[in-house]
Amino acid sequence: MIEPGKRINKIYGYCRVSTVEQARHGVSIELQKRHIEEFVREKYNREVDGFFIDEGVSGKVGISERPGSHALTMALEEWDIVISTRLDRLSRSTHDLLQIIPQLQESNVTLFFCEQFGDVPIVYPRASGAKGLRAKFDMNQMTNQIMLMVLSAVAELEHGLIKDRFADGKVDWATRGYSIGGSVPYGYRKVRERHGNNGRVRLEPVPDEQRVIRTIQRLSDRGLGHQKIATQVRSLHANARDMNRHKVRRILERKEQGLHYEHV
Repeated sequence: MIEPGKRINKIYGYCRVSTVEQARHGVSIELQKRHIEEFVREKYNREVDGFFIDEGVSGKVGISERPGSHALTMALEEWDIVISTRLDRLSRSTHDLLQIIPQLQESNVTLFFCEQFGDVPIVYPRASGAKGLRAKFDMNQMTNQIMLMVLSAVAELEHGLIKDRFADGKVDWATRGYSIGGSVPYGYRKVRERHGNNGRVRLEPVPDEQRVIRTIQRLSDRGLGHQKIATQVRSLHANARDMNRHKVRRILERKEQGLHYEHV
């Protein structure tokens, strides 16, 4: 493995956590900074010149669109070194990473992911004497970039799977009658459980509103439109004087929550 160029200007660290990850063990800003500082002291026997931080920002947001990473790219000069702990801290997008790599190469910037690849640089300055085919076909550079592409794609896939599992979990709680956030569906009120399920909020049916929902469903089954349903509901239920076609549509289009009126 070819070592990065010996010329060193500034050494910068980049750290990022998303809102979900802030409380998760192992990805806190302070822990990332500590890993980077230890790496720089061990490898270069000096301190980090500065940190650029994005706190509460998803890695799917483009590098140029995050305050911290954008400021980093604007500050970079030739022979600077950038260190992040893992590639998914810099970005969760393969496309985004492959956009930034050529820019770093053109500026002779070295990029490390110290926790993931140790002191093996992913991007580093080309040898000053390299010309022609040798400059174009640096096998070490190509190997590093292929590795980066593969691992970045895996990170994207893993992130998608986590989102899917989270979504599946929300649907599961919804079908069991628990709140999954947002406003309370018409026909229910929130009741926080004191024991079990980590204090989750259960949706408890409101009898008068459940009767309104049953009427809406019956009228819809007869083929009536939202406006006609709203008009009839207002005349049939004293507690639904503010019912309108928009509310009718939302009630009828519910996917999980608010679909339990048939059991009431």
